[in-house]
Amino acid sequence: MLLRLFVAFLVLPACLAFCPKLFQNQTACSCDSTVEGPVIRCSGTDGLMIVDKLKASHMEIKEFALENANIIEIGPRAFKNLRIKKLNLDKNRIQHIHEHAFQGLENVMQELSISENSLEEVPTKALSGLRVLNILSLKCNKIGNITKKAFVNMTSLIDVNLACNQICEMTPDTFENVKASLQNLILDSNCMSAFPGKAVRSMNNLIALHVKYNKINVLQQNDLSNLTSLSMLSLNGNNISDVKGGALQNTSNLRYLYLNENNLQTFDNGVMEQFKQVQVLDLSFNNFSDITKEMFEGLESIQHLNLDSNQIKSVAAGAFAGTPLLLLWLPNNCLSEITQQTFQGAPFLRMVSLSNNNIKSIQELSFAHLANLHTLDLANNKIMSLQNKSLSGAENLSVRLQENPMVCSQNGFHVLNAGEAINLTSEANNVCKGDWHAETVDLCPKAQPRPARPTCCSNVMPTTTTTTTTTTTTTLAPSTTTEEEEVEEADDTEETTTVESKKSKKAKATTTTAEPEEEYVEEDDEETEEEETTTEKPTTTTTTEASKSKKVNMERFWRLSNKPSGKSPFMRHSQGSKPKYLQTVSTTLKLLTTTTEAPETAEEEEAGDEAEYISEDDEDTEEAESTTAATTTTEADVKVPARIRERQKMFANIPPWMAQRTKTDETVEEEFSKDDEVETVETAEKPARQ
Repeated sequence: MLLRLFVAFLVLPACLAFCPKLFQNQTACSCDSTVEGPVIRCSGTDGLMIVDKLKASHMEIKEFALENANIIEIGPRAFKNLRIKKLNLDKNRIQHIHEHAFQGLENVMQELSISENSLEEVPTKALSGLRVLNILSLKCNKIGNITKKAFVNMTSLIDVNLACNQICEMTPDTFENVKASLQNLILDSNCMSAFPGKAVRSMNNLIALHVKYNKINVLQQNDLSNLTSLSMLSLNGNNISDVKGGALQNTSNLRYLYLNENNLQTFDNGVMEQFKQVQVLDLSFNNFSDITKEMFEGLESIQHLNLDSNQIKSVAAGAFAGTPLLLLWLPNNCLSEITQQTFQGAPFLRMVSLSNNNIKSIQELSFAHLANLHTLDLANNKIMSLQNKSLSGAENLSVRLQENPMVCSQNGFHVLNAGEAINLTSEANNVCKGDWHAETVDLCPKAQPRPARPTCCSNVMPTTTTTTTTTTTTTLAPSTTTEEEEVEEADDTEETTTVESKKSKKAKATTTTAEPEEEYVEEDDEETEEEETTTEKPTTTTTTEASKSKKVNMERFWRLSNKPSGKSPFMRHSQGSKPKYLQTVSTTLKLLTTTTEAPETAEEEEAGDEAEYISEDDEDTEEAESTTAATTTTEADVKVPARIRERQKMFANIPPWMAQRTKTDETVEEEFSKDDEVETVETAEKPARQ
């Protein structure tokens, strides 16, 4: 056991390919270590430098992706010394690939994707000799008509994607060299008006062929010849209006046939016999109006038939007879009745959808012979009532009847499950909101809109990333007007103070006084605000901020932290005859909620504190009103603790014997403008109880 662990520790580091150190401290690429080699994904032009650095190291890479790098041309030996198994060059601008671009990868590279580029032709010379390449994707380029052999000396190629190009025609020998190996071919979203029968003929190993969303009008005779392994054929989204007899020749393994979203109206008698091995047939979103008895004759293996969203008004008796149908889809058509002959001869049916038709009547025993039927959808029809045995059938039959007029009647129900009627209270019953008794005109077609054509390309071309220069200008701002106050004009410094007061009010400041900030704007000549002007292409945005580099004036901070004298202007909001210790508590609350303010010079302190509370001129009345409003708002926002409010209520009606007694009647008048000494807080002594 110990020997095995020792061998494992020796082998594991050797097998696990770690990412090189050059992927550290960079953001252009990501790298994940795996046993088969690192998985590297790069995006942007910086990824090109990573490629150059990787060339110096002879390393094996499991997957390498280089997208959005604005690559226009791939030069010779572009991946020298690298052994890349999967290479992804999507979402670039590649127009030309040198014939020796992939030299050195001939026996290594298994997958190559050059999607969403600007190639105008298949790079035959560059791809020649990639002997182990299995998967090739060239979708979403500008590749035009293919006029010569496109894939030479690529003996292992099994999957080719040429979707979303401009291929209208291709020469018969386009795939001549890969006919023996190709298994999946995608030609979706091109401009082919005829099926490329000659180009795909005799591809003995081809399993799936996708020619969706082209302009094919007819499936001609011998279009699908000698495709002995073909299992899936997708032709949806074309303009096919006719399928000729003999279109399939020696193609005996076709199981899935998609002809939806075309212009088919009917099939000639016997045409469907050539599809006798088909198990899934999709004919939805066509123009069928009547299902004749001979239309589906010969479908000996059919299990799922989709006729959704056509214009079918009638189904001939025995139209599905002799078929092993399991699932039949007929929603969004124009059927008006169901008879005993509608599903005659289809005893294996398990699920039938007839929703959103014009069905008004269902004859008795219409489903009685379908012993395997377990789900029947009759929702969104015009059924007013049901006959006694209209829905009789298998014991476990479940029938959906939502949005039929019958659900509005007194004995109506939504679901019939194993013979038990169930009324669902959660149903919207929109049919009952109108006049559900009245007979309405049958609408046809009731087909739903065709599905939108899928987008196979992102249609976003890579663009060179440019950096927009941002200019920041710092200027003196004696007055600044924000967008919300554009109506006001800052004519002088006082109006600037009003604007700043409004800013503080809108910002819901938690300080007890907002005026000191305004004071700095008014009086500080040396400390100015910064006005940052950011200039972009079409617009110019101007923002103003207070300077963040100011130092805190600690002397002023400690001075304001002490209690001023009783007659100080700071105490003009004091509570008159209340005890002194209660006034101290209130003042302390205000001081606790006051945040550290911007600095102020010593000369401005003396004149500034008084200006915060006292209007000196009649011209400043408007400014004082706005300042008082801001102060009131900020004071109202202060949250007083519950225990303080309790104490305030307790001392509101204080007895006379507890009233504060002054030692002297002489009042000392203090001029607040002179602030030479630091004031101290006086501690009130609680009077003794009498």
